[in-house]
Amino acid sequence: MLIDLLNSQNYIMVNMDAISILGLNTAVYCAELLNVYKKAVIKEKIIEDKYFRIDREYIAERTSISIEEQLKCDLNLVKVNIINRKEGDPDVIVFNVEVFASLLSSEDVKLLDNVAKKVKVEKPKGINNAKKEWIIANLKNSVVCSNAELLQALRGWIDTICNSEKGYLSEVQIRLFKDTLDKYSGGDLDLALNIVREATVHAYRDCQWAINSYERSKQIRQSNNKLIQNRTTTQKKTNLDGIGDETF
Repeated sequence: MLIDLLNSQNYIMVNMDAISILGLNTAVYCAELLNVYKKAVIKEKIIEDKYFRIDREYIAERTSISIEEQLKCDLNLVKVNIINRKEGDPDVIVFNVEVFASLLSSEDVKLLDNVAKKVKVEKPKGINNAKKEWIIANLKNSVVCSNAELLQALRGWIDTICNSEKGYLSEVQIRLFKDTLDKYSGGDLDLALNIVREATVHAYRDCQWAINSYERSKQIRQSNNKLIQNRTTTQKKTNLDGIGDETF
């Protein structure tokens, strides 16, 4: 509808000084981050009194700035302390409004030039690691598990697989792993944790491989225990009746 086209929610206000200092894409990105930040405050979704979560696909839809470009903006903005990211989850950030406002109102030409050089880097150092970190964080967040201990174990498994030699895992593989795990463990938390531990130690993507490995180890343990028990029960005891009373 025409009214939707004219709705203010379909527009982004971008500060002209921000465009001059940060470049168009980064300035637009900052403007959208401020919009998300404002909504997070209103809806009381601020994390640890300062962080808020961003939906990068939503931002891409709103601004046409790709997720990779957003991550590049993040790395550049971190250099000048406009944003900070929560360790382990690049979608949870702090936007330092005071720093941003101070920068826009500054008349220090040398300072502004220095900021511009840092923020307008096309290929910031660490972009490949940033992309990998973002992928891993999203895979971890895709896990559906009501038990905190098991959830933590599954996230550790994801870390191990993604940082292994092959280093690839998809949400589909994670869902299949969890479905197989639930079916095998039947609600037994200790058993489920043992299987995840087996998968983590050996970097198994397929839960069935971890189950097979666990079953083999279990059989070996049972065989060893049985052997020890047999040795114990068949050992002859010394007959004290056959020892004389003679003193030496």
